[in-house]
Amino acid sequence: MTISETGQISASDGVVLQYRIHAAQSPRASLLVIHGFAEHGARYGHLVDALGPHGISVMEWDQRGHGKSGGRRVFVESFDQYVADAELAIDLAVQKLPAPLFVVGHSMGGLVALLVARKKPAAVKGWILSNPALKNAVVIPAWKEALARGASKLLPQLAVPSGIPPEHTSRDPAEVAAYAHDPLNSKSATARWYTEFVAAQADVCAHPEALAGLKGLVLLGTGDLIIDHQTTKALVGRIPNQNIELHSYDGFYHELFNEPEADRRTVFADTVAWLQAQLAG
Repeated sequence: MTISETGQISASDGVVLQYRIHAAQSPRASLLVIHGFAEHGARYGHLVDALGPHGISVMEWDQRGHGKSGGRRVFVESFDQYVADAELAIDLAVQKLPAPLFVVGHSMGGLVALLVARKKPAAVKGWILSNPALKNAVVIPAWKEALARGASKLLPQLAVPSGIPPEHTSRDPAEVAAYAHDPLNSKSATARWYTEFVAAQADVCAHPEALAGLKGLVLLGTGDLIIDHQTTKALVGRIPNQNIELHSYDGFYHELFNEPEADRRTVFADTVAWLQAQLAG
């Protein structure tokens, strides 16, 4: 689908967030994309193209400090700022797109989505989580951990290289090259962002009861070298009164929507099947 509308959202603190809408012909439902760490919403073209023929319109946006949105790169004073921004995006999607509305969150976006879902927004019919960032698979060197925690208080905007190899994002060489050479992808994170990120992970994992009644689809790559998929699987098992469908893909890497074409088609087929079941129910 081509972009049918671009625009801006002004966050409560004045940060300007960029969004794009991809309208499907004869739409039956809509999807809001919350992207991951150090990337941006325009990287979800394969997902947009997969959903369009099934009548799913898509709105994707750039979180603060990411992509074309305002704000210092990969920086937040509090993770609650991401949550508040996502709530604004949901409100806008409700105004702009046909109901019902679903939300997909990838990686850090999945963590944000879970924090929003705990508030049980009535406008969202269901949640799709793609390798949500609940625990890092990458071992953070002790010196970098100590630096980030100390600087979070003294120099919160200090940028530290993330150290994530582009080849860990996907098994598709073309997608890896696109990721590595995308000028809108960030290569660093700030000290305050890191401590807020880790605190948010711990909060979600410590309170599965807050997600009781969550209606969702969880997509996990067992070959993910960036996020620990077992932590997500364990959390899903601890959520009471759950209505969650979980799919694990053997050997798939972190960006399930950007895996080699045949593999991502499998992920898209499962996603579409789940969406259709929700629409029929």
